[in-house]
Amino acid sequence: MAERRSSHSDHPGRRAADRYPQHADVEVLEPWNAHGVVINASDSGLRIALDRDLPVGVVCVIEIAVEEGKTVEMARVAWTRELPDGFLAGLAFVRD
Repeated sequence: MAERRSSHSDHPGRRAADRYPQHADVEVLEPWNAHGVVINASDSGLRIALDRDLPVGVVCVIEIAVEEGKTVEMARVAWTRELPDGFLAGLAFVRD
């Protein structure tokens, strides 16, 4: 019998976009100031490590350091998790 690999639809609530490892500085500019690093990215959002907690559901203005310079995006906080040395957060880009 062939092994069946799970698909995104097998896990409701999980993101459908592929994630790519990333290491870039990120600054939350509004509505609070926070500093962190991008852990991975996809077309729909970011997973970041931060120095402060952000409330789930809040839309933030973030600045990401990329090879070409910096880019400013709007992203909604999808989830957060406290760690011994900071916080993890999942951000979903807000597109018009």
